[in-house]
Amino acid sequence: MIDPIELARELVRIPSPSGEEGAVAEHLLRVLRTFCEAERGPLGAVVGKLSRGDGPTVMVEGHLDNVPPGDAGAWVHPPFGAEIADGMLYGRGAVDMKGAIAAQIAGAAAAARDFLGTLLLVYVPHEETAEGTVLARVLDGVSRPDLVVLGEPTDLRLGIGHRGRAVLRLEALGRTAHAAMPELGENAIERMVDALPYALAVPLPEDPALGRGSATVVAVGTPTCGPLVPDRCWALVDRRIVRGETPDSVLADYEELGVKTLVEQGELTAYTGEKLTAQYFFPAWWMDPSHPWVERAWTALSQPPLRVWRFSTDGVESCGRRGIPTVGYGPGDEALAHQPDERISTADLAKGAEGYRRLLRGLLTPEARPRPVPEERRGRHRRRR
Repeated sequence: MIDPIELARELVRIPSPSGEEGAVAEHLLRVLRTFCEAERGPLGAVVGKLSRGDGPTVMVEGHLDNVPPGDAGAWVHPPFGAEIADGMLYGRGAVDMKGAIAAQIAGAAAAARDFLGTLLLVYVPHEETAEGTVLARVLDGVSRPDLVVLGEPTDLRLGIGHRGRAVLRLEALGRTAHAAMPELGENAIERMVDALPYALAVPLPEDPALGRGSATVVAVGTPTCGPLVPDRCWALVDRRIVRGETPDSVLADYEELGVKTLVEQGELTAYTGEKLTAQYFFPAWWMDPSHPWVERAWTALSQPPLRVWRFSTDGVESCGRRGIPTVGYGPGDEALAHQPDERISTADLAKGAEGYRRLLRGLLTPEARPRPVPEERRGRHRRRR
């Protein structure tokens, strides 16, 4: 048996900022190999597999990376000490999401002899920087799962979707001059200062299931320094998007802004040395509560409340782009993610592990496997499209 609390402590003690997840990946490979096949996948992802008989394929998924701890002086408990006090496990990544990984693996190990089908346990790097990007590479290399279960914190409720995310780069141009004679130049920073209030005042759509979109500035900069009027200034706006929004529709909202606007792109380096390019546009997604896979997961977990996350997850790829049925289940309060003294209840870790045991037993049965659609029905469906 795997103790979820001890495994969570082991994981929290291993710092794993985005791009530096190698040590925690190695640790998880060793743990997974105690009860299933496990290998290093694309871009350093950890991929475990356990097959027993004939049944559906379920992917349980999470991410290896954690955000930096920030100012260690703001922490009462050391960020990587994995201390337990008053029934709480403290440390960076405890909630987001090493506690959930521990619960997933402990639950999977406990259920290993009680299901029929194929279980994939997938843990990816670089989710904090570009959610869904590494999962896409993993999905390209495996058989399409019937269901993906995300381990992001849900307070042990059942997650069924969230708003998406678009990172917009605003670029203002000016003309250089000596800072002692600013009247001879055009200050790009001043242009950006004028443009940002209008950018943040753009009316944002509301989704009946996911809520209203939002936008906030997350970075501002200029390439110049010294006594020089800057001729360029950029700002990044994190915009949360709802279903139906596309890169073109989002950019159209800023056409009259007076500064250039585009969807941000970047190159990321995996801890393996592999490079990947990401466009920072991640679609919203939502699962209907009446969907058969949602109902089966809800029943297996003894009918917990349903919820949507406030943040974004790897579900942008599995469900948002590929349409694979996706739900989420994990211990912890999402509001504690990325905070000083991040923490998770040890009791909820144990409950989460037991929840995953019941969830996998309820999902991985021959009865849950989707039935093939007869050829004549597939033909009619194609014609309707």
